[in-house]
Amino acid sequence: MSWLIKSPFGRDEDPLDHMVELLSDEAIKDGVPLTEHDREILTRGRSRLEPMPDILRQRVKDLIGRIFEAEPLDECERDPKCFSCSLQWAGDRRYPNVVALAEEVACDIARPSAPLHGWKLAKDKLQLVGCGLLLVLLMFVIVAIAGLLFRWK
Repeated sequence: MSWLIKSPFGRDEDPLDHMVELLSDEAIKDGVPLTEHDREILTRGRSRLEPMPDILRQRVKDLIGRIFEAEPLDECERDPKCFSCSLQWAGDRRYPNVVALAEEVACDIARPSAPLHGWKLAKDKLQLVGCGLLLVLLMFVIVAIAGLLFRWK
């Protein structure tokens, strides 16, 4: 298996433009297409001097959330130019607004819904302590074996 992954986009194709196009298609399905100004804001690099308008930000986050929900988990294998896979290639040169928003939405989706409570929290802490003890015992065994091999006193 190769360590390098070849980009599915050709030299004349821009993954950022492809992401914005997929987002625009989703906006058309929603009934309110993106304007050219909206597209320009999405492709522009993220800046504190010129922040994205909150209305556009929330609208785009909702659209990206719908795209992520509609894509199956193995979509990258079937379509290497899907929205999720394009995200991998679109942020290479700069950090555009659409990439930043897609990463925010992906993190929100992946974030656990609630912290652990009760027995689950106790079980998690007991496993952590158990792993620590096993690590200490493993280190003791390694030192003992090394001592026997090299006849240390």
